[in-house]
Amino acid sequence: MLTTTSPIEAGTGQNKPLIPVGVDCGAGLTKRCLPLHQKQTLLRQPSKLVELKSPLLEDLNSSEGGHFYYHSGNRSDLIGRQFLTGELASWKAPTTHVKLSDDPALKAEYSLHMVLGALASLPHRQEWNLFLVISTHSRTLFNDRLKQLITGNHLISFGGQKQAEVKVNITLGTIAPEGAGSYSYSKRLNLFDSDAHVIAFDFGTSTVIPQVFSPKGKLIYHQPLEINGCIDLLEAIACDGELLQYLGTGKAGNVELIRQGIETGQFNYGSRQFNFRSIYAQLVKTWLADRVRLAFNSTQEWRDAAGSVVAWGGGTQMPGIARMLETQKITTVPSGCWANAIGLQTIASALLARR
Repeated sequence: MLTTTSPIEAGTGQNKPLIPVGVDCGAGLTKRCLPLHQKQTLLRQPSKLVELKSPLLEDLNSSEGGHFYYHSGNRSDLIGRQFLTGELASWKAPTTHVKLSDDPALKAEYSLHMVLGALASLPHRQEWNLFLVISTHSRTLFNDRLKQLITGNHLISFGGQKQAEVKVNITLGTIAPEGAGSYSYSKRLNLFDSDAHVIAFDFGTSTVIPQVFSPKGKLIYHQPLEINGCIDLLEAIACDGELLQYLGTGKAGNVELIRQGIETGQFNYGSRQFNFRSIYAQLVKTWLADRVRLAFNSTQEWRDAAGSVVAWGGGTQMPGIARMLETQKITTVPSGCWANAIGLQTIASALLARR
């Protein structure tokens, strides 16, 4: 749930407290959790971006996207460049924008872009002092690179070069392993016994990741399945014969419109008079059954020691998924899409309190 804030917020200075922020940079969606006005604010945007090479015809604004120009700062490679992130990137360049799902390395490469783009949708400040805890699926590969690319001071403008300059100061608290935030969030909800092993299945856009946590919560197993996550279901619906016949173009349907129809629970294909609820109901059962079977096989050696099996990630919030998982004795974490970001923000707050 996105909390509301006032249109203009007073500027902050370097002497102001750091803001603890949890950042979950997923292949499909990038989520952030931070406290503003003593409320928990949740921000998300599609994990997409595009560099602007020419001025926009008109300003673009979205709660799930941003536009920033980089004046100066620790990222000298970005000076004089401007980017659209999230929805704005797909609006401006539907077929040529960069998707973080294209390559796992892009999550580190463009992490700063996604953070700055998200700030564009918040009430204006002259300065942001952020204390980030961010997760990555491979700390061995991306720790150093991620730290190098995201930390430091950045002078930018939201909405274009001529707009008011904003200072963004980023301190990196820690880089957490994938799922650490979701584990922390679920533990606070008392969804499992933390003194026993916990098996978790993370249903994301591009991946389904079986994970195993030791007693007390150390990640001991993390291996994405060889088949994809929610995107496979969306593409299967997009290629369904009934939808293809309705569209009559010979081309698959728009995956983004299908995602939106599922998220609303109405299953309408954009503004068209076509409802794909029956197609979804037919395909989702096989899609989920295949992934649950493979995930259980992957974590078989820990089954006897595990006190619980839980599921999180945005895929768990699709209609009917929680009920189907329950039949397999898998507990679905509430607000699974946000679990990791909220948990990471909790970790950031705890680390900040000990500084």
